[in-house]
Amino acid sequence: MEASEARRFVVLDFYRFVAALGVFIFHLKLIDPGISPAWNGSFGLFVDMFFILSGFVISYSYPSDARGVRAYSRFMIRRIARIYPLHLLSLLIFVVLIGVGLERTARSTSLDFLYNLLLLQAWGVTDHLSFNSPSWSISAEFFCYLIFPLLMLLARKVQPIVLGAIVAALYLVLAHGHLPIWQERSQMYGANYDYGMLRALPSFLNGILLAILFRMSGPYRHKPVIFAGIGVFGLSVLVLNVFAKPDLAILLFSCAILLTAVGESAFKEFPGARLLGRLGNTSYAIYMLHDAVLIAVFKPLWTWLGLRPDQFGLFALACCAVLTIIADRTYAYFENPARRFINRWADIGVASSRKAQPVAAEPAILRFDNTERAVN
Repeated sequence: MEASEARRFVVLDFYRFVAALGVFIFHLKLIDPGISPAWNGSFGLFVDMFFILSGFVISYSYPSDARGVRAYSRFMIRRIARIYPLHLLSLLIFVVLIGVGLERTARSTSLDFLYNLLLLQAWGVTDHLSFNSPSWSISAEFFCYLIFPLLMLLARKVQPIVLGAIVAALYLVLAHGHLPIWQERSQMYGANYDYGMLRALPSFLNGILLAILFRMSGPYRHKPVIFAGIGVFGLSVLVLNVFAKPDLAILLFSCAILLTAVGESAFKEFPGARLLGRLGNTSYAIYMLHDAVLIAVFKPLWTWLGLRPDQFGLFALACCAVLTIIADRTYAYFENPARRFINRWADIGVASSRKAQPVAAEPAILRFDNTERAVN
C-alpha cells in the first residue's frame, strides 16, 4: 500500500480509547485502600501499547520519499501540534491545583516546570514525577519523534527479520538486563521519570516494524482477520487484569494491532466507524486530563458521597462516562482547533517549497498532506 492510500484505522483508535480508560482506572483504584484486589490489574502497561500504536501509525503515514531538513521540520511541527497544546493546558491546570492546595503529593519545583515545559521530564534529568505525572509518556514520545528519521533509516536499510531481531534485542536488554538505570530486573516496565524515553524506544520501533509487515500483508487482507485481532486485544485486556506479564502483554498488543489493521483494511468503512473514530478522538484528552479531574472532582466526590470499596465498580463506570464527555468536548473545542492552528505553520512551509520546486515534486507533498489527515 502506498502512502497515498493511507487510511484511518478506527478500530485501533478504539483500542486507544479503551487503553486510556484502563490507565485511568489504574490510577482511580488508589482512591481507597480498601478497594478489592480484583481491580489491581496491570493496566499501566497500556502505556506501552500507546508507544507501539504511535510507531505504527506515524511510520505508516510517513511518505517514503520524505527527505531533508524541510520534511523533518514539517514532521516535527505536526507532531508538536498533536501533543503539545493539551500537554501545556494540563501543565497549567496542575500549576493551579498546586497553587490552591488540592495537589499535595507531587514534588513540583520551578525546575520541574521547566523540564515539563520542554518535555524533558522522562529523560533521566530528575528523580521524581511532577505536575501532571502521566505526561512523562509524552516526554518519552517526544524523544522518539526527535530520532524518528534515524529509526526510519534503520527500518529501510535492513530486512524485516533483522529489524525484528533488533526490536527483540532491545526489549531483552532494556527490560531484562541488569542495567544501572533500572533498580531491579524488568524495571523498564515501571520506568517513567527514570529514563522513560528508553522504555518507549523498543515499543515505538516495534510499531515501525508492524507498519512494514502491514505493507507486506496484501494477500491476507480479508474481513474475518479483524475478528482475530479484536479477540487478541480482548485477551490482552484479560491478561493485564489477571497477570503482571509485561512481555506477554507486548506480544499480544503487537499481534492485535497487526491483525486488526490487516482485517480493517479489507473494509471500505468498518461498521460504526463514526462512533469508534469519535471515541478514539477522546483518548488523548482522557489520558492527559484524567489525573487532574481525579484530584479535583472524583476524589472529593468519593469522600463526599461516603462510598464504600464494594461500590467502586459503579463509581468507576460513572467516572469513565464523565471523563469521556469532558475529553470529547476538550477535543472539539481546544485540542483539534489548536492542532489545526499550529499545522498551518507546516502548511505555509510546504506552500513556500511548492513555489521553489518543479511541478514533478508536488505529488509527494500532496500524499503527505492526505496521510496526515487520515491518521492524526
